[in-house]
Amino acid sequence: MAGTVHGGSLGRWYEELCRIKHREIREVVEKSGHRLKSGALPKKGGVYLFWWTGDRSLLRSDRCNRILELPGPGDRPVRLELDDEWLGLSTDLPIPLYVGKSSASIASRIGQHLRLGDVRMLPLSGTARKAPRPTTSCQLRAGIEHLFPDEPDTRCLVLDNVGLSYVILSGDENSANRFYLEDLAIGLSRAPFNVDIER
Repeated sequence: MAGTVHGGSLGRWYEELCRIKHREIREVVEKSGHRLKSGALPKKGGVYLFWWTGDRSLLRSDRCNRILELPGPGDRPVRLELDDEWLGLSTDLPIPLYVGKSSASIASRIGQHLRLGDVRMLPLSGTARKAPRPTTSCQLRAGIEHLFPDEPDTRCLVLDNVGLSYVILSGDENSANRFYLEDLAIGLSRAPFNVDIER
């Protein structure tokens, strides 16, 4: 089947993406906390969004590093501050953290993001500079560890404070739709873990 773009559906898909399906990641994880429950998430392609749904005081605390330094043009450091306005802390609504897409399996992609077998992935006591990730597919976990650089085991932070929503858009015929929905959701949600600096 040939792929087409369904522009009129983007708004409806984005609305669905804003409806949190799991308020805590713990809902879809085995009791051990080390792997996803079998069948808890779709093994189909789509777009997903991680949300901070937990205790907002953690994001306001001294434990939370809300300064991010990214490599810009010529490797020049570009410093960003995740202030209250950017995060929307005054709204008392869930906070979008990261938007992503998968062509084959949302479940598999979520597992790659979480890396629940690891106590921590980034070095302890990191700085504002964005640390290199061990893989290219663990943006959510790396983002949480950047926010909480002194937390020795970040798994509970993720399991208890991060929620998930998704829209199933499976198959090659939805490739363009996944692309445009991800871009729309990143722009409208201002998800901080998606920020990249142009080179």
